[in-house]
Amino acid sequence: MSWKSWAGGGAWSGLNWTGRPADSACADPYLAWADTTAFAHLGGERTWVRVILELEAHWPVDGALPLTAQTFAESLEKENVAWKDWIRVSTVYRFPPHDLEASRFLTAIVARKFFTEIDGAMKGVVKRFELGMPIAPDDAAQSLAPGPQAPVPGTAPVFGPAAQPGAASTDASDQPHAVFMGVMDDGLAFAHERFRCIADNPSTRIEYFWNQDDAAAGALDEHYGRELDRDKINGLLDRCVRKGLLDEDAVYRLNGYVGARKRWAHGTEVMDLACGVRPNKIEAAALTLKGERTGTVQPPRILCVQFKTAGRTIRDTSGLWFAVHALDAIRYLLRRADDLAKGAEHSVVLNLSYGYMAGPHDGSSIIESAMDELIGLHRDLSIVVPAGNSNLLRCHATLPVDSGTLRRITWRVLPDCATPGFLEIWLPKDADTSSVTVQITPPWGDRSPVFPVKNLYTWQPGRNVLCTAVYLERVATGDRNMILIALAPTTMNQPRRDPAPAGNWTVTLTNGSGDDLEIHAWVQRNETAYGYPLRGRQSRFEDPAYKQFVFGAHVRDFDEGNQLTWIKRSGTLSSIATGEHTVVVGGYRRTDGRAATYSSTGPSLRQTKRSGPDAAAVSEDSVACAGVLGASTRSGCLVALSGTSAAAPQVARLLARQKIIAYANGLQPNVFTPQLSARAWVAHEADSLDPVPDAPVPHLLGPCFGTLNPPPVPIPQHAYVPRPPEIRTGSGRLPSPRWKKRGIKL
Repeated sequence: MSWKSWAGGGAWSGLNWTGRPADSACADPYLAWADTTAFAHLGGERTWVRVILELEAHWPVDGALPLTAQTFAESLEKENVAWKDWIRVSTVYRFPPHDLEASRFLTAIVARKFFTEIDGAMKGVVKRFELGMPIAPDDAAQSLAPGPQAPVPGTAPVFGPAAQPGAASTDASDQPHAVFMGVMDDGLAFAHERFRCIADNPSTRIEYFWNQDDAAAGALDEHYGRELDRDKINGLLDRCVRKGLLDEDAVYRLNGYVGARKRWAHGTEVMDLACGVRPNKIEAAALTLKGERTGTVQPPRILCVQFKTAGRTIRDTSGLWFAVHALDAIRYLLRRADDLAKGAEHSVVLNLSYGYMAGPHDGSSIIESAMDELIGLHRDLSIVVPAGNSNLLRCHATLPVDSGTLRRITWRVLPDCATPGFLEIWLPKDADTSSVTVQITPPWGDRSPVFPVKNLYTWQPGRNVLCTAVYLERVATGDRNMILIALAPTTMNQPRRDPAPAGNWTVTLTNGSGDDLEIHAWVQRNETAYGYPLRGRQSRFEDPAYKQFVFGAHVRDFDEGNQLTWIKRSGTLSSIATGEHTVVVGGYRRTDGRAATYSSTGPSLRQTKRSGPDAAAVSEDSVACAGVLGASTRSGCLVALSGTSAAAPQVARLLARQKIIAYANGLQPNVFTPQLSARAWVAHEADSLDPVPDAPVPHLLGPCFGTLNPPPVPIPQHAYVPRPPEIRTGSGRLPSPRWKKRGIKL
């Protein structure tokens, strides 16, 4: 039989995956998968890897002494200095702004000894840990610098003590209340005209730009990437002006920045929609409101981060790297905003147009918990995230499993996929996991044994491990029990490695407990981003009862009327969009107000905290004109961006503008209080602006021009005019400048 049980220590980490004590730190099942495959799909075994940690509330040696990211980082310089041989922490956590001194989330680089010491010297210190994407030395981004005559400017950001609260100078206290817009994304064309003045001597509006990618390969370090401040960016711009015109390509070559070498980049358009200033009169789709064009409302101060991206060997499309680099980016932006404010009060709005599909979906993931904590601690912080684009991808399953019965999941894995595939099965929080068993049947070959919790199995029919099933009692990725099934790529460019079989994989879940259970499963994101070579192909669930269309022609974007299938569009919110305090934005089509078919649907599994997005903004111009217009990577060019990633920065812009106006008028923005947070304000604003017709609307949609017949679908179910359901767009839709062209009176 080719299925093997992995009892005892992992091959690389040394962790006893199936026999860890109940009071040990919650471990990452993805590390268990990496252990069984010798990091084969992550660039090979590494000496050091990045992790994200949540710490316990108090030090184990002194239960009254608070344990925070700051005190932990300081201990590595004092009483626990010996730990630095296997764990190192960036100074951004050792010297946080005073608002964030109580934070218990941080990232670190760790050697393999960390995983053995987690139950030894560090027992009672770490509550849970997740693996970041290892970066192989040959995965560094190739520099565009022409040679040694043009050295690449910028160094990794290193921090010292933060400014004391209220320590702002007299001159600084006379300045307007600072409002910072932080954008974290990929491909930020910082020399674009939308982010600078267009005079003969251009000057940037960007205060700091941190490129997490390194131009040259080097040893893994807790301080990484290259930082440019305003003066360094202006120096690059000055060197590249020719006869009053800026050569933007020369700017990126001098900086060795490859993120903007393509003519379109996700991050550039997102940053334009969030905080770009338009020197022309082109009507783009963003919520560019009155006052911004005339200059009476000053734009926010810009901080931005280029995310660490995978290189030639590791082309991860699942987002497994996300939490580590996202938390680093958020903490960096908050620290730089505090530095620029010089101890004075200030506001920060962050846009994070990223996300992935699998996860607990109840706000308990480590990055969601970290963001909620930071919003609660910071003096004035709003984080805006997209709802996600997986409504139609068939990647969510809801399976009621009655006591004493079994249910089967069919997972369709596509051929020619060059990246691993992942399926996460989440059990109810109060489930008796000892009575729930799993069995896996590949498209061909032996089926696995029926195994309960505290088991780790691999399927190796030939030279390599092709499937890993991890069923642990406590996982770091959420507050509930999760079963991870990881597959090797279905195509290989290495002749010594075998691909996993494409086709239908069957997972059988048996409920041997005395209670009925509702089990949720998600397929992890595995689609190739636009503009990159095709590698990942999105796998999905398959069920003959699942209906894709209405009346044979219309895409069905709702679950009503299709109750027999276990594949659900509900519960498809992004895994970073189910937190309690973040602002979540869905997308809708401008011309008719209909929710975008791909815009993910709520609720989260903790419905008391989130039933759906907080609001919706325009993500599609019309049926014929997909997406919304925004900046390309070169000045003077516009491109269209689809998805809720385009909707989120428009709401971030609205939040920043509201704060700027409130403080400019000498008013405290009373709408942003603990009683009415940024999330509640956005929901209230959308609810008040979304038009509701006075007369009842007919119960059917209008006639279809293709079939000349009305599809028999009730309006409330189909997320159509006048008001989409709350699980699709939250409280309402935020109107765009061309909203009135629909003929609706506001």
